[in-house]
Amino acid sequence: MRRISVALAAVLLCGSAVALAAPAQAASPEETAIARAQELIRLNPEAVRAAGGDRYEVWRATVTRTGFAHVRFTRLFQGLPVVGGDFVVHLAPDGALDGFSVSQDRPVAVATDPRVTAAQAASTAREALRATEVGTPQLVVDAIGGAARLAWRVPVTAAAGEADALVDAVEPRVLRVNPLDHTVIGTGHSVYSGQVSLSTSQGINDYRMVDPLRGNSRTCDMQHTVAGPCVTFTDMNNVWGDGNPATNQTAAVDVHYGSANTWDFYLNVLGRHGVFGDGVGITSQVHRDTNWVNASWSSTQKVVRYGDGSNGLRPLVSLDVVGHEMSHGLTQSSVPGNLTYSGESGGLNEGTSDILGAMAEFYANNAADTPDYLIGEEFDIWGTGDPLRYMYQPSLDGISKDCWYNGVGNLDPHLSSGVTNHFFFLAAEGSGVTPYGTSPTCDGSSVVGVGRDRATQIWYHALTNYFTSNETFAQARADTLAATAELYGRCGSTYRTVAMAWAAVGVGTYSYPWKQCIPKWNLVWEEWPQPPFLDPGPIKWWTKVQEKGTLETVEVAVNLTHPRRGDLRLELVSPAGRSYLLKAADADDRAADLTEVYQVRLGGVAEVGEWALVVEDVVKGEQSHLRGWSLLY
Repeated sequence: MRRISVALAAVLLCGSAVALAAPAQAASPEETAIARAQELIRLNPEAVRAAGGDRYEVWRATVTRTGFAHVRFTRLFQGLPVVGGDFVVHLAPDGALDGFSVSQDRPVAVATDPRVTAAQAASTAREALRATEVGTPQLVVDAIGGAARLAWRVPVTAAAGEADALVDAVEPRVLRVNPLDHTVIGTGHSVYSGQVSLSTSQGINDYRMVDPLRGNSRTCDMQHTVAGPCVTFTDMNNVWGDGNPATNQTAAVDVHYGSANTWDFYLNVLGRHGVFGDGVGITSQVHRDTNWVNASWSSTQKVVRYGDGSNGLRPLVSLDVVGHEMSHGLTQSSVPGNLTYSGESGGLNEGTSDILGAMAEFYANNAADTPDYLIGEEFDIWGTGDPLRYMYQPSLDGISKDCWYNGVGNLDPHLSSGVTNHFFFLAAEGSGVTPYGTSPTCDGSSVVGVGRDRATQIWYHALTNYFTSNETFAQARADTLAATAELYGRCGSTYRTVAMAWAAVGVGTYSYPWKQCIPKWNLVWEEWPQPPFLDPGPIKWWTKVQEKGTLETVEVAVNLTHPRRGDLRLELVSPAGRSYLLKAADADDRAADLTEVYQVRLGGVAEVGEWALVVEDVVKGEQSHLRGWSLLY
């Protein structure tokens, strides 16, 4: 990273030494962001869990195309590196604080004089890991997973490859091992996903369900107990399971594969390193209890637990459920205090897991478990062939809610999550008939989706940067709109779709920032004195499209006066004569005037030539004028 400096150069001039100041360089956006972030750290020490002995070093600064900045810092405590002490300062385009992301959950408070010597730490790591080589131990502070501890970071080489072992500096024991290489790929025969590849670790005499590529994530066997111990699955030939859920390893294959897929979805789609965002893997407990019909995230132990179903043969380990449960951990580590699991925030919490679980399933694109917006359809929990939940129309399960109403937060979060799921589906896929099911709206409107990728980015950005612990649906609407504006702008179809999708599930009403967005469309909003509408009868106005476009939708913005807009029928006609109905006449609509943007599916081509807006007043007796219209594509 470039640093600002002012240099003095000694130059001989007529036999004299003259000091000339080099011209000062203008600060780059990254340097400006760093300086502002450092100032905000000084003003908000509690936000970064500051301790008296802390020192912070810039690791990276990025400035996005929209002007938002994100400055990452590493931490030293009394000169010692703090493992898990990193944090990010987020800045709005005007330099205002936009939040902090901090992996450490409390300030460091440890004595820095080790009771265990470096030699003892090396010996402990050698014996515990059967290491063939041990490097020089480095004293660090381990702040991962709770209260900070003084530890030795010991480089080791063992049969399983190179790793960093963290050895407690107070008593000689290995706290954690971070493998650096020697990952092996095994073959798994799963219950629901067919034959899959598994990332495992090779020991001296066996293979283990430990994934070094994904933070050392571990899949273990609870052996049908509740309290454990949970024994890491091992195998002699790295071929796991046989597709039969009665075989002990088979459900573990689904979980290990699903966990890796969810990790990759987080990383490659969301830019997040694991459940906690710090690169540390999780433990997944399989065969918990006997015939346990559940899967859950433990917010205290920070592990995922999976049951085998009522008959022990339909384990709750499908791709979407693995992604769902891991995403409860993501939510917990993204929102201070979690999204409270009651009231409306409970429905947002549960819905977030459904959303990210479904999107992880789409990411996997597994032919044996094709992507969809159904939750838990693979294990048939009811014995009727029905899924747990339908995201496109939640009420199909008979108990979940499609629409918000005052009191929906009093329901179980699994039921109020229907509002969240329905919103997301409408935002992503749109209303009406879709490839994934027919999705109605609560207000009779029509919504054109923005696609899964954009909808996912919007939801994740709102969750991690805007949501608070007691988030309501109204606040979620405001926060997702803010996230949309930040990511994709306030004046495009994406923003409009998000607003319409919330209105379509009963949260807020559809409104659009006309005054802010009119300049984006180059619209002229002024009275056109001639001609008035034919009364009754149609009239056409034309606009010329100069270039051919290839896209799915265009937007038609219309502003007109009329004492009763329900008398009006509007359509768009392409240069080739194709007609697209924008608005039908509606005798029940007695409101005056019309200011609206209509989204039109074209099927892929925007033609060159004159496009016509056709407005027909179907009832005689009242005059109207068009104030302006535009075709945006």
